[in-house]
Amino acid sequence: MRITELRPLLVLTLTLTLPALAACALRAPDRQVGATHEISAAGDRAYEVSVAWIGDRPAVAWHGGRLAHDTLFIRYMDRDGRPAGPPQQLTDATRHAFEPSLEELDGEALIAWYEQDSARHQTALLARFDSSGRQRWRRELSPAQVNGRNPVVRVAGDLIHVAWIEQRDDRATLRWATLDAAGQWREPPRDIAGASPDSWILNAAVGADGSLHLVYDARLDSRAKELRWLRIGSGRIEARALSGDDGHDSVYPDLALDGDRAALTWFDYRDGNAEVYLRCTRLAAGALPAAVSDAAAARRVTHSPGNSLGAYAVWHVGSIELAWVDADGEDAGLWRQRFDRDCRPLAPPQRLSAPQGRAGIPALAVSPAGLALAWSERRGTAAELARHGHDRRTSSVALLRIWPEKMASR
Repeated sequence: MRITELRPLLVLTLTLTLPALAACALRAPDRQVGATHEISAAGDRAYEVSVAWIGDRPAVAWHGGRLAHDTLFIRYMDRDGRPAGPPQQLTDATRHAFEPSLEELDGEALIAWYEQDSARHQTALLARFDSSGRQRWRRELSPAQVNGRNPVVRVAGDLIHVAWIEQRDDRATLRWATLDAAGQWREPPRDIAGASPDSWILNAAVGADGSLHLVYDARLDSRAKELRWLRIGSGRIEARALSGDDGHDSVYPDLALDGDRAALTWFDYRDGNAEVYLRCTRLAAGALPAAVSDAAAARRVTHSPGNSLGAYAVWHVGSIELAWVDADGEDAGLWRQRFDRDCRPLAPPQRLSAPQGRAGIPALAVSPAGLALAWSERRGTAAELARHGHDRRTSSVALLRIWPEKMASR
């Protein structure tokens, strides 16, 4: 999942319930509630974090490292948010590995990503890894003659859904397939919708009926990029264009589902700069809604002088958790806010990153244990970042914090 101007450094966040704090204080007096824990090695690069609960502990995947080519890493933490072992390198650095999408599969890590060689050819991939980082199986999703990128993976019961973008010359297509837990094809790769060469985001959620919902942006017979929503289930594919052709980009959508409730977030340029929007709607019998991003129906979340980017949402304990980045000059801050089921704010927005920081795109995951929030932040002086940007001369560090069940609403 990509916004190239915000190549990040990771931060993951966890916090504990007060009862859990009291209990844990007896056995772990050195524990710091709400403390930020480093995940990646000092001096490394760490970009485009993905987070999931695997079993009862959070795990974070990212790409970066300190070699000439970016590699994939994963690290597991304990329930207090502290690293439970060293980072595990998952790819061999013979070519760049980018943008992991992490899910749990039977207590192990399932990751989709893409790799890019020296000729800039891209290949979309999917693999399963055990808790030690050993690869159990791996599948190439895109054929050699096309570019495959931006894969996203979701698990629905015993079925793996994976979708990605393929591009041949100036034609881009959205592809989808399903597999079983052993990596065998259940539904082989197939075209499901059109995309555009500048489609750089693909997010997904699984419905209560097991159907897959995909959201992305594309420039298809429109003056600007507009939002698209697909539903794959019951042997058919439904497609919906969600935003009207107003000449302003509506981009980077994310979708969270809770029963028949849907929360869609994105950022929009209709206001002159990028601002985050949130829309709550119901899915009648699983059917897609119409035009959910209409200005009259959507809530504008941000009113910032700079660009507000990269919003992600999850449902947690009956409410919506939203995280995004406000970028204004050299400052890029990560913000979090809670909303009720009708998109009404439950609390003011809270800045989570340091003042004058350089936060990147967040990631969210929930489980019965609580809420995990990951984001990224580059290290280095402004002059170093301006001079080197996203390359191996700038460093990043992965950080962690925790909100368990009862404390997540605070």
